[in-house]
Amino acid sequence: MTFSSGPRAAVAFTVALGACVAQWVAGCSSRSEEAVTVADAGADSAAATTGAPPSCVGTPGGGPTPEPRGDVAGALDPTETKLVVFGGDTAVAPCGDIPGHTHAGDTWLLDVGCGVWQKLDAKGPTARSRHSMAADPARRRALVFGGRTRSATSGPYTAFNDVWAFDFDSQSWAEIVTTGARPAPRSNTAVVVDPSGDGQLVVFGGSTDTTGMAFAPKNDTYVLDFATGAWRALANGAGPTARLFHALTLDREARVVYLVSGGDENAFTGPFLQDVWALDLATESWRKLAPTGTPPAGRINHGLVFDESGKRVLVVGGHDDGAVGNQNEVFALDVASDPPAWKRLDGGDTLNKASDKTCVFAADFTNIDKAWPERRAAFALGARRDGRGLVLFGGKSDCGLLSDAWWFDATTERWTQVKSTPVGLSCLRVSTTCTGLCG
Repeated sequence: MTFSSGPRAAVAFTVALGACVAQWVAGCSSRSEEAVTVADAGADSAAATTGAPPSCVGTPGGGPTPEPRGDVAGALDPTETKLVVFGGDTAVAPCGDIPGHTHAGDTWLLDVGCGVWQKLDAKGPTARSRHSMAADPARRRALVFGGRTRSATSGPYTAFNDVWAFDFDSQSWAEIVTTGARPAPRSNTAVVVDPSGDGQLVVFGGSTDTTGMAFAPKNDTYVLDFATGAWRALANGAGPTARLFHALTLDREARVVYLVSGGDENAFTGPFLQDVWALDLATESWRKLAPTGTPPAGRINHGLVFDESGKRVLVVGGHDDGAVGNQNEVFALDVASDPPAWKRLDGGDTLNKASDKTCVFAADFTNIDKAWPERRAAFALGARRDGRGLVLFGGKSDCGLLSDAWWFDATTERWTQVKSTPVGLSCLRVSTTCTGLCG
């Protein structure tokens, strides 16, 4: 949702914020034009130093499209031309109602260059949402951890702590058998794959609550050793505070994991966390960073990518606790400078007209940048290993759920639409006659 009433401390803003975060999405819809065909080469070609989207080597467009969804996860394949997407929540409720949950268990593969989806006949993890996913290109797979589900319309959720691997070559799933004291079942956690040595999966935080009425954030760090299949917990030490809805990314060369923002036990209402942490995998120790510059507002359900050549952490979209709420902005944290420095990249929507009503906004609530994706949170994101390019899919907007896909070129700092969405867009993105934000 989007919130837009004055400073964070204001009572009216807090009430609107809490209501909107709890509802997550409004039930409006709109329609957009079909995507342009993306061009140029992928990461394994001569264009590897650029962030251009992969070229289409087949027939562009056409075919089915996944049902719009949020709380979904994805990862790029080893060729960095295909995005695998699993699960998510496809339920939408009008603003003012608590949405139900319809958890998907389907697996989709997007040819990014051609903009063509393929629904796979691949039996895998239990249907779920709010899970985490990371690419493991050395083993030509993607890993899924955690999440939650329930089949009834009320009652407790089932939370997961299982690990599944999607094999890109066979297009099949297999559960990873693990040993040791594994993390407690949880949702809204974050993971990265550390490829050094035999490789390992790194997990931090998440919520262990299963009632759906509260959050029980954790501040534990676990690693799963790929060679032994054994889990072990790292010493917490003076690490990040407990949180969920956060994001992680990895500097592979330095073996440093970066963490940005998230929410604590008050994540229904905010304010959200605004801090930045770094985990040195060699010493297994956390340290808090103190960047200069104007940082992004505290946020949840955002994306994080490490741009290796630029030595910067890219923060993509998410839901912040400022006047706009859902965002499509991109921030860059230069970690090569001492101290690290924040910069907001050019582009994205900006606030135009604030609202003092819960989930009620004018059609021109924001100044819309149509060259950038709709503002959103809780989307799937897959990134190239070098972080020069990334693709996002779906997520939750102010006007419902989305099913579009976009490619971001970190070299030019520009977006290319890969696939359009039939629903979920703000009205002024597709029309000039709008009575409200969503129609």
